[in-house]
Amino acid sequence: MSLLAVMSISAQANVHGTNIHFYVCNGGPTGGGGHSGGNGAGHPRGPILMPEASIDGYTLYIEGDHPAYELYLVDTTGEEPDVVYQITVPANVNVVYLPATFTGTFELQLYDGGEYYFYSEIEL
Repeated sequence: MSLLAVMSISAQANVHGTNIHFYVCNGGPTGGGGHSGGNGAGHPRGPILMPEASIDGYTLYIEGDHPAYELYLVDTTGEEPDVVYQITVPANVNVVYLPATFTGTFELQLYDGGEYYFYSEIEL
């Protein structure tokens, strides 16, 4: 049985562009390769450290110290979600340039390899 927990927390980054409002979900992301996620109880073992991020055009700013993330851009307009872009963002790298060839609405997913992933809808 798979448990699904979703929480909504706003990022407080206000340095660059538009703040990104993240949701958190237990389990692996769409592009995560089958991670089952969760600790069996559906509750975090400790505080969840939400990423603070903003976007300005095709530039994503991740504020402060953070772990390495797998970043996925997911096209959700079709019948099935489609990962159209994936990159590893090393720990504490604060600026990520997204491909300018993408236009439209995408789901941005950040996954740190743990029990939860963070996602938000963005417009490019």
